[in-house]
Amino acid sequence: MKLGSSFLVPAGHERVFAHFLDPDSMRVSVPGCTELDRADAAHYRGRLVNEIAHVRFSAGFSAEITELNEPELVRALLKGEDHKLGSSIKIDARLAVQPDGPDSSKVDYSLDVAIWGRIGRLGESLVRRRSQEVEKEFVAAFSEICAAGPPGPDNPGLRSVLERRNGPSAPAEAPERVSWWRRLLARLFGKKS
Repeated sequence: MKLGSSFLVPAGHERVFAHFLDPDSMRVSVPGCTELDRADAAHYRGRLVNEIAHVRFSAGFSAEITELNEPELVRALLKGEDHKLGSSIKIDARLAVQPDGPDSSKVDYSLDVAIWGRIGRLGESLVRRRSQEVEKEFVAAFSEICAAGPPGPDNPGLRSVLERRNGPSAPAEAPERVSWWRRLLARLFGKKS
């Protein structure tokens, strides 16, 4: 399945390109990306959790930059697998950034997506529809982060997007979840979980 589009970002093209290579910016911008680490200059790994037609896809993934022409073009190959669903995904991505005025950039992207397993059997129309929703969320978050300043953990846009997504008083780390059976045992035997 081929996907592609373009969008404008209110920041210079060099800053926009730098944000695409920054793990903090991408982790916060990509809906459902719960982890993203940069292993070296050309390799990333992370976890993506998303839902398509009430089927939850939770996959560890790796990404390898296969072509880099800063600050204009990056190509990457992403691979991920959800062992519980028996589903896997492979994305050959191309991203180009061009100036569109003094403080504006145009981003063009194309994705060649292959999906196998249960997610793949849902059908292209459902996957395409969910991809459009994800794109809208990504563009809004990414644009805000780029406009707020250069990449890095101190970018105020990161905090703003996270607060809007999780609420203003959301703790930095989620509290440890207690499984349902431990809560049940605690109720039955009067212990606090």
